Amino acid sequence: MAKGKDRFFFGTPSRENDKEQPRHTKTADRYRLRHLYSDNRLCKRDYHTFLSGMANGFDLIAAEEVLNAKKTFPYIQLKAVIPFKGQADRYTEAYKQRYNNILAQADEVVTLSENYFEGCFLCRNNYLLDNSAYLVVFYDSTPTGGTAYTLRHAVERKMNFVNVCYNRK
Repeated sequence: MAKGKDRFFFGTPSRENDKEQPRHTKTADRYRLRHLYSDNRLCKRDYHTFLSGMANGFDLIAAEEVLNAKKTFPYIQLKAVIPFKGQADRYTEAYKQRYNNILAQADEVVTLSENYFEGCFLCRNNYLLDNSAYLVVFYDSTPTGGTAYTLRHAVERKMNFVNVCYNRK
């Protein structure tokens, strides 16, 4: 698939094993993300295909906000990019329900592998970068992990991005 100006994706650290509510689910962060859509900053700039890696946390929030934005901008599309079948098996029941609801409403679902393998999340992140022109990220300045990796590679590729993290370290 050719990379076009119309494609962008979201990225976040996955904190599936945290006992606390992930920091990136705070109302202020969701509001900042919603604001990107509601004031037309993305939809009126010809970004109309939104890719999500479907990670627990910000990816799911961002996908839900795209689905909400479709009520105002019915031409936009959500593409769910899943690193392997069973990605949500270890999610809580509440997150599994959200995950499955998003998949049911997505315009397209791409599953990159039948099974988990070491490095499958990095492969997913590379797929997202290869097929995107813009990045919306929740990055709290943690120097390691998938979000740091992906953002570094986006910067190397000279991709534009916006960080919606309300409280960076």
